[in-house]
Amino acid sequence: MGTPRIAGRRPTAAFAALAVVVGVAVTGCSGASSTQLPQPDAKKAAGELQTGLAAQTKGDLDGAAKHYQESLKYDAKNKYALYNLALVDAAKANYGDAEQKYRVVLGIDPSYTPALFNLAILVKGKGDTAEAVTLYRRLLTVDAKNAAAHMNLGLLLRSAGQKPEGDSEVKQAISLNPKLKDPAAAA
Repeated sequence: MGTPRIAGRRPTAAFAALAVVVGVAVTGCSGASSTQLPQPDAKKAAGELQTGLAAQTKGDLDGAAKHYQESLKYDAKNKYALYNLALVDAAKANYGDAEQKYRVVLGIDPSYTPALFNLAILVKGKGDTAEAVTLYRRLLTVDAKNAAAHMNLGLLLRSAGQKPEGDSEVKQAISLNPKLKDPAAAA
């Protein structure tokens, strides 16, 4: 299947960009009994996430994964830790594990565009063009100005024999990002 390109950039760049996005909302654990689930500890989860990002930036995938897993111990629904674990899996060519984690992220936040984009790439790589098209369309309902999603959708539609709609998506991508080029025009 070849190495998929994750969110249009190297995984380390995605991690660095994510460090800026992560916001910390501090919540306390107040007197939970042993029969109650522990309350998320966003501060500790964010600390582990940041340490994982630093490890990933240095190229330490195993160290990064360890810290993302620790982050999940403090906040099991931390979409950023799950997403980053998926990026680590993809970087290690564990595409099935990455796909599963992207799906979990989307269960937590159905409109999380990085997970939608990367999942579309993975399912397309498995040969499921129909699901990839669905994922790109879903992404574009959330972020209509995502040039990369328009381009990928257009190319998928063209390959599926839907040339007029594919051409329209490619034109939309280029209008949003003039640095993009239509591969059909070069041929």
